[in-house]
Amino acid sequence: MLEWFIPPVLVTAAALIPYKTLSNWTYDKKDLYENSWLVPIGKKRKVIYHHFDHYPHLLVGGATRMGKTIFLKSIFSSLILGNPDRVKIIILDLKGGLEFYKYRNLPQVKTVATSLIDSCKVLNHVYKLIKLEEERYLKNNWTNVAETPIKERTFIIVDESAELSPKLVPKEFKKHAELAQIYLSEIARIGGGLGFRLILATQYPSKESVSMSIKMNMMARVAFRMPDMVGSRVILDEKGAEELEPIPGRAIYKLAQSHEIQCPYINDIQIGGFLHELQQARKDSDDN
Repeated sequence: MLEWFIPPVLVTAAALIPYKTLSNWTYDKKDLYENSWLVPIGKKRKVIYHHFDHYPHLLVGGATRMGKTIFLKSIFSSLILGNPDRVKIIILDLKGGLEFYKYRNLPQVKTVATSLIDSCKVLNHVYKLIKLEEERYLKNNWTNVAETPIKERTFIIVDESAELSPKLVPKEFKKHAELAQIYLSEIARIGGGLGFRLILATQYPSKESVSMSIKMNMMARVAFRMPDMVGSRVILDEKGAEELEPIPGRAIYKLAQSHEIQCPYINDIQIGGFLHELQQARKDSDDN
């Protein structure tokens, strides 16, 4: 419950401290808050945290090889390591499953969809879960998950939203893409208060790949280096990402204000090591 002792304004307060330079840094478990939805997303002079109970959805964009997928994996790792018994993760890995399919058998990962049609089925399932939760909240006179006894949260991570755009997919898949957009819009609009968190990422930031109906419900944004001002405006609603140094992991994190940060580096070998340590610790605990 430590997270409740940290006022929201302090989560990004470190971003206001003057610094000489941003430098690369490697993901470290010591930066985690256990049983908290505070997730380390970057560093300036100190670690910057995003609070998923204060800002449930996150929009992420950036050019290829600028660190977007590594950033998603750092969040993925933080969610599991910090909340192994309280998090459910649904992943739409629309890069053919190359990045996240390997994690499909983790107990926290409920499914990994790798195609547009499978993604539609998964999103339909999530939408039905949201409607069931609405009924439960009405019966209990609940308004927001943070004010209920519910500890679990469900995260939907979409890696490459452009693959779900009706204007960017082949004609025969257009209806499926339109349906996917409806589901994503509903998840962004009503899912946050019910414990569902959407993390939507794209390397093709455009009005076609990030629909306004989804974007308007995602206050928190992370933009990596962009090739032009258009991409920056799509993600941040302002210029700036096109002016970032072309360094992997360098990004702008925006809530009410924008802050330049360096996101942590992590790879699959490191993730595997952390997950093995978690599994071993849980096994030792069960044995005792």
